[in-house]
Amino acid sequence: MRRFILILTYVSNDEVQGLVNRHLTGLGLSVLPNVVISWLPKQEVERKLLSVKEKLIDIIERGFEGEFAYAIIELTDEQFKVIRPLIVRKLENDSQRLISWGEALLRRIRSQRGEKIRREFSRFDREYRQLVSIHEVFDVSNELLNKVMELARELRIEYDRRNK
Repeated sequence: MRRFILILTYVSNDEVQGLVNRHLTGLGLSVLPNVVISWLPKQEVERKLLSVKEKLIDIIERGFEGEFAYAIIELTDEQFKVIRPLIVRKLENDSQRLISWGEALLRRIRSQRGEKIRREFSRFDREYRQLVSIHEVFDVSNELLNKVMELARELRIEYDRRNK
């Protein structure tokens, strides 16, 4: 079984939260505020977190006030099984959000053209691919994912048809 890491973070204010969020993108799946499940090697996670801490120290030395602390916990299989329902729920919520967005985007693709639609379709496609990848990482499959995949196919066909 793949090994997962639980990352808990503490930030003292919204500015620090913004800095942390920007630098930890791609580190894992945020299942709750300040709680991330990562599939990356522990050393890579530690390196990224230390990088954030060093950036924050540099900013604090120039007069900024803020705190950042973190804990990295390597999960056993039993611990992961306890956390897995949080992951499934988060992925279901993300799938539902993507379905709503995709349905609205499909209506816009059918009625509009232009650069704005192209950019939005590209953003949707990027988030769709990321969602599918995360489902694969955590070995989660459900009906919502199937619906997202079908909608993404329909969007691609309609987008290509309208933008030849």
